[in-house]
Amino acid sequence: MLTCAKMNSNGNDFIVINNMDKKVDSANFPKMAINYCRRREAIGADGILVAEPSDCANFKMRLFNRDGSEGEMCGNGSRCIARFAFEKGIVKTENIVFETIGGNVHAVVVKDKVTVSLAPVSLNGIVLDKPASVKGFNFSYTFLTVGVPHVVIFEEKRSRTDDEYREIGKAIRNRLDLFPEGANINFVVPKGNLEGDLNVLTYERGVEDLTLSCGTGSTASAIASLLLGISGPKVNVWNPGGLNKVSLNFETVNIILPKLEGGAVYVADFTIVDELKVK
Repeated sequence: MLTCAKMNSNGNDFIVINNMDKKVDSANFPKMAINYCRRREAIGADGILVAEPSDCANFKMRLFNRDGSEGEMCGNGSRCIARFAFEKGIVKTENIVFETIGGNVHAVVVKDKVTVSLAPVSLNGIVLDKPASVKGFNFSYTFLTVGVPHVVIFEEKRSRTDDEYREIGKAIRNRLDLFPEGANINFVVPKGNLEGDLNVLTYERGVEDLTLSCGTGSTASAIASLLLGISGPKVNVWNPGGLNKVSLNFETVNIILPKLEGGAVYVADFTIVDELKVK
């Protein structure tokens, strides 16, 4: 039997596992993610978060997507695992630094709200407002990496159904000629002027579906919006599941230091019985 937690950030939900003692063989996590994250048939989640020992931080966060792939970084997941680490005593202070494949993350936990300072985002190699087409859908996109690769597409309004956005998102995500590692696809509708908000709908690589919220997607959308003069350095980003507050500071002309603030809801602790063991 395996003891886990269920958590979510703006509806982006995770199974969270404390593996600081390394009792679970890491080789099992991809199959566990595929098995445990099934909706209705199992526990259901967008992915599995794992806390493991780190040589350079309080702990290491590992993310296994619903399809079994390991992700480099997850903004909403980083908030959840920061609160989990504090609640479980993995870290004794509300100020936490943890390692991810996408860089170290600093988090501050205040009850069910967590602010994370993400790894610096380099603007070197960014693709800004470039035209493309897929399945008859003509669009201009910005491509950048915020821990994981993101495509940002601005629209004047939501003009399609979720099924249509899902189909288009999947097609763009699989344009490996443009994005060799795939990408998360963010459809963004600006609201108001420079002090306004952004409305973001994300098709997530690894989940292979629209999700209720994406933290790094919110951050990537805010950066693209800032660079295109659509919004300022602080912006409220609304996802279907709720609000992510993003603030951006330039360390240099080519390096942005992003902060991401939002909720981290601790839903339950539970035990996975052998009947749901890895197949």
